Formats: sequence, C-alpha cells, structure tokens
Amino acid sequence: MARTPKRGAFTLIELLVVIAIIAVLVGLLLPAVQKVREASARTKCLNNLKQIGLATHNFHDTYGFLPPDRIANDWATWAVIILPYLEQENAFRNWDLTRRYAEQPAVGPNGTDPVAFTVNQYVCPSRPRTGRLSTEVAFATGTSANPGPMLTPRPGGVSDYASVAGTANNDGAMQIAGGQSGTAPGGVVLANNAAFNNSGPGAILQKWKGTTTLQKITDGTSNTALFGEKFVRRTSLEGRAEDRSVYNSQVGNAFRRFVGVRPGVAGDAPNPIVADPRITTTSPVPVNQCFGGPHPGVCLFTLADGSSRPVPSTISLDDLRRFGVPDDGEVLNLP
Repeated sequence: MARTPKRGAFTLIELLVVIAIIAVLVGLLLPAVQKVREASARTKCLNNLKQIGLATHNFHDTYGFLPPDRIANDWATWAVIILPYLEQENAFRNWDLTRRYAEQPAVGPNGTDPVAFTVNQYVCPSRPRTGRLSTEVAFATGTSANPGPMLTPRPGGVSDYASVAGTANNDGAMQIAGGQSGTAPGGVVLANNAAFNNSGPGAILQKWKGTTTLQKITDGTSNTALFGEKFVRRTSLEGRAEDRSVYNSQVGNAFRRFVGVRPGVAGDAPNPIVADPRITTTSPVPVNQCFGGPHPGVCLFTLADGSSRPVPSTISLDDLRRFGVPDDGEVLNLP
C-alpha cells in the first residue's frame, strides 16, 4: 500500500507570515470596532440627556416652573429635584429637601444614604466610572467674611452632566429658586437666599419656588440649552474638585457650567466647549467651569424643548452664548 507523505511542521518563516497577517487584520479591525463602540456610547449619552430633558418637562408640567439649578446655596440641586421623573422615586424619598446637602439624614427610610447614590442616567458611558463617590471637603456655614460652624463632609454621587447657567451665575434658563423661607435654630425666621447663606447648621428651608418657566425662554426652546456634558480634567476625575457630588450646590462647577463670554465685560474669562481631554490647567481658560464631553469633535446638550443633540466643539463663543442665554433676543439656529 502506498504511504501518505507526512505534512511537515510550520517553518519559522511561515509562522512569522501568519503572525504578520493576523496583526494586519487586527490593525484594520480595531479602529472599526472602536468607532462602533463610540457610536453606541454616544447614542446612549444622547438618550441620557433626553431622559433628563423629559424629566425637566414633566417637572414643569407638575409645578408650573422649571426646576432651579439649586434650591438655595448649599441645599439640593436640580439633580435631586428631578429624581421622581427619572423613575428614581425610592432614591428621592431618602432626601430631606428642607436640609442642606451636608445635613441630610445618614440613613433614609429604606436603609440607604440619600447622597451616596449615582443615577445611571447621569453618567456618560464614554467616560467610565469606577463607582467611587465624590471627595467632599468640610466647609463653614455663613459667608466668607463671617463664617459659621463647620459641617461634616458627605461623599455623594457624581455626574457627567450639568445645567447651563448662561455666561455667569443665574444667567441661564435654570436659575436659583426664589421665595425661600424657613427657620434657624432658636426659632429665627429666615427669608430669601441671603438669610440662608448666613444661617448656621440646623436651618430649615420650608418654602421655595422656581423663578423661570418655559414661556420665559423667548429665544425659543429649540434654540436654548438646559443641560450639557461637563468637561472634567483628568486630575479631577472620580470625585475631586469640579467632579464632586452633583447633588451638592456648595461646589458650583459640579452641578452647573457656563458658556460663551459676556459681551461688553472687559477681561471676562471665555467659556468655550473644551475639546482637548489633556488640558488640566485653568488659565487663561477656566476649563473647570466649561462644557466638553469625551466624544470626538462634539459636546452633547439637552435643549429646552426636551430633545438632545450634539454641538460642534468649534462653535464660536458668541454662538455658544446665544445657545445658553434664553432671553437675550439673539436667536441661534443650529443646523
């Protein structure tokens, strides 16, 4: 019987050729896989912002005004107020809106810490989080000129999104609440935000109301931004500096950001969309108060009509200002 000749083993040259072919194929496929992954993450991020926009509209339908970016300085932010409209009713029940963020009850009715909770809709999938809470710092009640007793730091949930505050404090569609009233220890009656700023621990905020409505957005709800992706420096990611808890209005850059530049204000710092993730300095551009997401070439925003959309990172400062200020008479029509 004829013998079948045995197949020789791979030679070294053949093995190297096979490895080279595999390496070329991987090199060709990897960018395509990364693009698909980024497209999926961007779609999920847009959906998160849309859900936040719809929650804001539902809040407006219920109460007749937009949720404020914060109830009062040091009290809860928009990220707490809209929780019931994001199917987070159980988390919301743990909050006591009459108390400062730092004075929330340690354990809520269902056995959880109200501030130590991160909402899935508040996190962009393109910016992976390890689940760590923020690193808050102790701070004094009262004013910088007349500080009161120190409050204990409370680590809390973080977010990749912030409300659009316009070009400066209280310049956007979502402004600090008005009509605040309550009491301080000893039965002292408190009224307006300044009184709460000067109140010590134990102050109770019993009444507040949003100051803006959708009807006051005279530049058009489809031309005005309510929320966007925060730029977070790599040195601050995971709960430090401007990446602290989104529930705590003590740190302004953690829950709201600015856009553009104020016209006619000499020396005013510009607030562009920051596209370079490597930037860590805050001069001459204060990037820790700017918008800018992890998606190449764009930053994602929620509009006042409840929709969400990408905005080119190259948008001019003037157009960005028009996008963030709801009633300046300068309408921005995005393509």
